[in-house]
Amino acid sequence: MRWRILKTLLHKEALRHATNRGGLALAGLLVTASLLLAALNPAGDQDKPATLVGGIHHCIIWYDSGSDWLDHLKAHVPPALKANVHFYDIDPPVGPDQHLKYPTGTGGIELRTMPAAGGVPQFRVYVRYPEGDRAGMAVYENWFWKESERFFHDRAAKELEARGVDAGRTLPAPPVDDDLWAQRQAYQNLFDRYTSAANGSAARDALPVLDMRERAIVGGALDLRAAIATALVLFSLCFTCVYLMPSLTCEERERGLLLAQALTPASAAEILAAKFLFYPAFGILLATLLAGIHNPAVLTRPFFWMALGTLSVGTLGIGMTIACLAKTQRAASLGALCYMLSVALVLLVCQQNNISRLPRFALEYHAPHILHATLTNRLQPDHWWNLAASAALAAGWAVVAVILFRRRGWQ
Repeated sequence: MRWRILKTLLHKEALRHATNRGGLALAGLLVTASLLLAALNPAGDQDKPATLVGGIHHCIIWYDSGSDWLDHLKAHVPPALKANVHFYDIDPPVGPDQHLKYPTGTGGIELRTMPAAGGVPQFRVYVRYPEGDRAGMAVYENWFWKESERFFHDRAAKELEARGVDAGRTLPAPPVDDDLWAQRQAYQNLFDRYTSAANGSAARDALPVLDMRERAIVGGALDLRAAIATALVLFSLCFTCVYLMPSLTCEERERGLLLAQALTPASAAEILAAKFLFYPAFGILLATLLAGIHNPAVLTRPFFWMALGTLSVGTLGIGMTIACLAKTQRAASLGALCYMLSVALVLLVCQQNNISRLPRFALEYHAPHILHATLTNRLQPDHWWNLAASAALAAGWAVVAVILFRRRGWQ
């Protein structure tokens, strides 16, 4: 390897990219998308629910009259849901069984006042949700029923205290600090009813004592913003190494520039080395910029740099293989597009059919795992295995690319 020749070849690649307006425009578009993601979705709002397409992104609380219950709900919306929960008056008034119109992607809880029976206020509560997306209302329903339980318990306790009854002993506060409070109360109600029906005998012969607890899985959640940032970083590598490099290499072949380089003192190894130095460096630079905009702390994590280095070599090996097999620039562009689409479809089919072994032979299977883990700083032992598998696959693709380029790279 002669540095003066490598420097000349690298300078040639840089000049070609400087005149490639389409590539520069797409790189700028990726940076703009990352900036918008960081500006419109600050890290402080990561706890609130968010969706890209579909889902219930807003919950509307409809009411036909004011009440202390409604005031309590308005005052106790959690910070993570404040931007997603809206309170609307039903105006003009409609009948208790008439449906209200909802915008696409929203659900609602309707508080309809019913005629009082014997002086006791009555409400009809409707839970409205888009057809086929019942689970989308879960986070809103959990908040609504939890705060309603608190409100009516406090109201009942105050009434008992006014009558001289010790509410703390006869009506203890319900444990509603977690999301299992409803299941816990339902089971306790079953336990108490069984004990009462069994004439006070112990319920141990039929019903066990259940200690219900919940705990989040560390690293188990898919952070939406980190997932988008992961896609942008991975796309930047695929764009530079899998799409752009084969296209420009085949353009050089069509114009005779690649053959002209082969007739110069530059060897095939030096021509290939220049591409293996320039394109991964360009891809890593763009990926680093996108990741740094999302989370600057990721730049201090060694795992991030190991992942970028491994994936850049792997994607370049894939791109060089496509460039060697394609005859024209159009074939290279179409081949790169077909490759990425085919891999995505295979991974999707395997995921839907619980096929776990085949995807492990694809670099694109391991890449999102290791990038998302380092962007969210949730590394697990399995991610090191993903990195090792990525390194092995990257080495395999690089070897195939070198062999093909030596045999037919400039033909």
